[in-house]
Amino acid sequence: MTLERSIALYCAPALAGIKPSNLLSYSTEDKRCAYKELSRLNRQLNASGIYLKVLCEYEKRLLILVYRNNKLANYLDRSEIAAFLKNCGYGVSLQLADKISLLSERIKNSREFPHEVGAFLGYPIEDIYGFINHKSCKYTGYWKVYGNVEQAKDIFRKYDSCRNAVVNRMSMGKTLTDMFALA
Repeated sequence: MTLERSIALYCAPALAGIKPSNLLSYSTEDKRCAYKELSRLNRQLNASGIYLKVLCEYEKRLLILVYRNNKLANYLDRSEIAAFLKNCGYGVSLQLADKISLLSERIKNSREFPHEVGAFLGYPIEDIYGFINHKSCKYTGYWKVYGNVEQAKDIFRKYDSCRNAVVNRMSMGKTLTDMFALA
């Protein structure tokens, strides 16, 4: 599957702005080509506030964060999320780019995926803490739900609907640039 189609399929909620970010694990035999494509997409989408950043590179895979700059910055600045990130070692005065760089370093240098990734992906704080504290999961969808199940199900339905809309438009010949770049 092409990088652009993978981004559409797995990152539509972030592209559409109903989620601050999505992670994409993209398998590729040709990293140089993938980086070239990411560069092209960034040139076309950054003016719309959409960014694609490689967090980690593996032998034949790239871990890519697709995010809405303002949406992610605002989510991470919420008092409960900011307090959580502070406890994870993220300085209060860090700018978004610095927070993303620190997350990238932690992913690269950790045996386990850092728990704070849930904050970057816009998960509710009660669900992040529920996961960390090994509580009983009430429901599983895009993430494990430990808090409000009905609210999470509603969010999951919105994500599914968004993904279907974006993928359907791509099947009709639209590109991510057609759908999300500023005219």
